[in-house]
Amino acid sequence: MLCPCCGNGLNEGVQECRCGARFVGKPLDEKPVKIKSYGALMNTFGLLALVSVAALTFTKFLAIGAVVVIWSARRAMKLAKQDPEGYGGYRVASAALTMTVIVSLGLVGYTVASVPKFLADRLAKRDAATKAEMLHYQASVLEEYKRTHHGSYPLNEQEALKSIKEALPADYWQHRIRYESKAAPVATLGKTEISYSNFELRSNGPDEIAGTDDDIIMRDGIFYTGAEIKSQTSASIEKK
Repeated sequence: MLCPCCGNGLNEGVQECRCGARFVGKPLDEKPVKIKSYGALMNTFGLLALVSVAALTFTKFLAIGAVVVIWSARRAMKLAKQDPEGYGGYRVASAALTMTVIVSLGLVGYTVASVPKFLADRLAKRDAATKAEMLHYQASVLEEYKRTHHGSYPLNEQEALKSIKEALPADYWQHRIRYESKAAPVATLGKTEISYSNFELRSNGPDEIAGTDDDIIMRDGIFYTGAEIKSQTSASIEKK
C-alpha cells in the first residue's frame, strides 16, 4: 500500500506514515470498480426500431434487415454470458433476444404476406400498359382508317400503314402486338359483300408465349384473356 501524501510504501494496518500523514478512515479498496455496459443491448434496440420504422414507412422489403437485428441481439447475449457483470446480465440479454426475434419474425411475416399482392399489382400495371398501347392504336389508326374507308378496318397491318404511317406498337414485354381483321358478310342492294368491320389486337402476355391463357386480347375495343377466348370458342362449338 502507498502513502497518498509522499508515495512511500506502507505496511497493512499502519495508521501513520513517516512523513506525518495519518489515515483518517479505512483505506479505499484497490479493486477496480466495474461499470456495466449496456451498449450492445442499446445497439440492438436501436437497430430494431430503425428496421421497423423503415419497413413500415418506406417499403416492407426493408424488413430483411431483421437478420442484422437478430445477429446484434445474439452478440449481446453472448457477451453477457461471457461477462455477466460487465454487460448487463445474461437474463436481460436473453429477454432482449427473445423480444427481438418475436418482433423480427412479425416484420418478416408482414413482408411475406404482402408478396402476393405486390406481384399481382405489378402484373396489373404491366397489363394496363399493354392495354393502353392497344387503345391508342385503335383510336389513332384503326378508327381513322375505318372513318375514311367506308366503315371497314384494314385487311392487315400493311394496308393500314399505306393510309396512316403508324406501325403496331410493342407490349410491355417488348413484343410486337399483332393485328387481325375479322370479315363479316354485309347485304348491300341485294348483294352480299364482305366487310372487315371487326378487328383483333393480341399480345402474348406475361409468359411471352402466343396462344396461351394469359394472352391479352382486344376485340372491337373489348379486352379478353386467352382463357376467356378459348372458353367462348368451346361454348360456341358445343352449341353447334
